[in-house]
Amino acid sequence: MKLMAKAWLRWLSWFVLASLFAAACVALATWQFDRRDQAVSKIQRMVENYDKTAIDFGSISDLNLDQVTAYEWTPVQLQGKYLTEQELMVRNRPIAGQPGFLQIIPFQLSTGELVIVERGWIPADSDLAPAVSMTPGSEPKILTARVRLSELTPNRDSPDGFATSIHLESLNELLGTSVEQQFYLRLISESPGEPSSPQPLRKPTLDEGNHLSYAVQWILFALMGFFALFWAIRQEREYRRIEKYPNYVPRSVRNRKRTDADVEDELLDAKN
Repeated sequence: MKLMAKAWLRWLSWFVLASLFAAACVALATWQFDRRDQAVSKIQRMVENYDKTAIDFGSISDLNLDQVTAYEWTPVQLQGKYLTEQELMVRNRPIAGQPGFLQIIPFQLSTGELVIVERGWIPADSDLAPAVSMTPGSEPKILTARVRLSELTPNRDSPDGFATSIHLESLNELLGTSVEQQFYLRLISESPGEPSSPQPLRKPTLDEGNHLSYAVQWILFALMGFFALFWAIRQEREYRRIEKYPNYVPRSVRNRKRTDADVEDELLDAKN
């Protein structure tokens, strides 16, 4: 009885451990499902908004983050001028393995509002500095650009004229500006144009990632934990029966299909 009590206590401990492991796996699976939902939402917004006709910037300039999220990738039109003295290069933005930068410049509308405009990609030279200067003129321009949400990673320490992220709050601190919008703009076109301009970024690929497969894997891991517990308990019970009953035939032997070799062995044993 004491042995059985100890066995039950041990099995209960294993069950608790398996349950904790399963709970962790389910939490990770839920996280992956949430990440997939976010990716699908981003794809849906891109599909719905990317090729729309440009709307007036003023119709979205005062929206909060939740409201403007629905307009991500929507083209807008605005008029004003670049504040070229506040140009920044965002580092570590390679394309097809080639290092480069994103050029961002505050744009002041005729109403006095400020918005950050990302003009495109500039390759790096052998010293990992911008290969060419493509600072635009400061004359009035009409821009068509797409709405983009702020990046999530704040800027780290960078040399003057450089940034590490298009994180709007930290860009305000870096530039000393007061951009109030919850978004920045990715340039499509500008009029009048410039003799040379940064390379526009391509439309992102519609890929929701591997979140669904990862979520399913975590669920399978949770089930495998309980399966391993069941298998261990069953094996221990078999070993105890073998020790307790000398004539006990293990389940693995009972369930094994008889072969010709088994029949021959039985005949030889009978003769002896």
